[in-house]
Amino acid sequence: MENANTMDNAKMTNGPITRILLSFAGPVLLGQLLQQLYNIADAAIVGQFLSSKALAAVGATSSLTYIVCYFCIGSCIGISVPVSQAFGAGKNDDLRKYFVNGVYFALAIAVIMTAVTASMSGLFLTWLKTPENIFKDAHVYLVIIFLGLPLTVLYNFCFGILMAFGDSKKSTMFMAVSTVINIFLDLFLVVVVKWGVAGAAVATIFSQGIAGVLSAVYIFKKYKLLFPVNADERKFHPYYMKNIIKMCMPMGLQYSITAIGAIILQFYVNALGEDAIAGFTSGYKIKNLILCPLNALGTALSSFIGQNFGAKRFDRISEGFKRTLEIGLIYSVITMVVCFFTGKYMALIFVDAADTVVVGYTVKFIKYISVFNAELALLFTARYSVQGMGYGKYSILSGLAEMAGRAAVAVLLIPHFGFDAVCWNEGLTFLAGIAVILPIYIKLFCHLRKSMI
Repeated sequence: MENANTMDNAKMTNGPITRILLSFAGPVLLGQLLQQLYNIADAAIVGQFLSSKALAAVGATSSLTYIVCYFCIGSCIGISVPVSQAFGAGKNDDLRKYFVNGVYFALAIAVIMTAVTASMSGLFLTWLKTPENIFKDAHVYLVIIFLGLPLTVLYNFCFGILMAFGDSKKSTMFMAVSTVINIFLDLFLVVVVKWGVAGAAVATIFSQGIAGVLSAVYIFKKYKLLFPVNADERKFHPYYMKNIIKMCMPMGLQYSITAIGAIILQFYVNALGEDAIAGFTSGYKIKNLILCPLNALGTALSSFIGQNFGAKRFDRISEGFKRTLEIGLIYSVITMVVCFFTGKYMALIFVDAADTVVVGYTVKFIKYISVFNAELALLFTARYSVQGMGYGKYSILSGLAEMAGRAAVAVLLIPHFGFDAVCWNEGLTFLAGIAVILPIYIKLFCHLRKSMI
């Protein structure tokens, strides 16, 4: 088994870089698209079979679920960096200790975050000034999603482990199974059982739990080298836990700090009324779908750089950066053309054509986002490169810049320019992140290049 894994490792540290990145990113992309279908299925079924009011209720929770879930996701996926570096260096004893202590870390995150967020969900919605007519549905949806956080942690921890080994195909297969379950369960609970928004939330967490359990079973059966062979490797090790926290917490904070700006944005969007909330919700779902290829490329790049960093193949790090950016920019141009011609049809996935105001808001948001995708390609390439080299703490600086940019636009421009400023927010936020993370990447890479001389 270890020989097979060594071959997988060689695929990341030798061979054509573009082919490696695309072959790795392909299954990751499919998995992320499937994961987005969770959210799209919720929004589409709620919007089509319930009402735009119910859609607004789900949308009013989006910034809160984003900040909490993405903190958990970032923290768990962060385990891929020390694991991939130990794997690339061929240090299997370190590999096992990182895995075991990573399990302890994930359990702590699951317990603490679930207890805190589920108990405070009503207070969170009050702080956001959620409209009274959608508050009850929003609260029900939010509590159920937060109670399902342990399942979110399980899947994303397993996902991080599989990414460290360059194994992106199985996680995609498991997500495909759970997505199908999610869609059918959504329809059953919302349309047949009449559970309303609660049915959509239950379908989401139950289906993600399926993906998590399948991933865990697969890891247990295939990657035997991860599991401790003696008592010492099963112990809590402060050294390894410190390194895990050093890598995982910054990634979790990076994800969630950006979302703090989104919460401020949501506060001002809520003030624009029910139609604006529904349009923003629909547009944001489509935005998350559009950025999946860029996110998949970034995930592939992070694992690629992590393994090559561990193997001291620093020459391949710069080439990986260049190839990823080229692919991302090409994709951004294609996306812009597609969105300008099909934006209205995308909007009709979520709302009825008769809701012309909501459709108009959604189309406007989609078009703006497509223009800003080129910025996002550069931002993701630089950020995932820095994370792959093991300097995730610097991503926090980028996240702080994005948070500040998003909050500034929300506070200063939305009261004067309305929904147009909501759309501008994305582009200005991406620029703020780039201004911080790109110089950091350049400085780190120059340091690595000097170390090769």
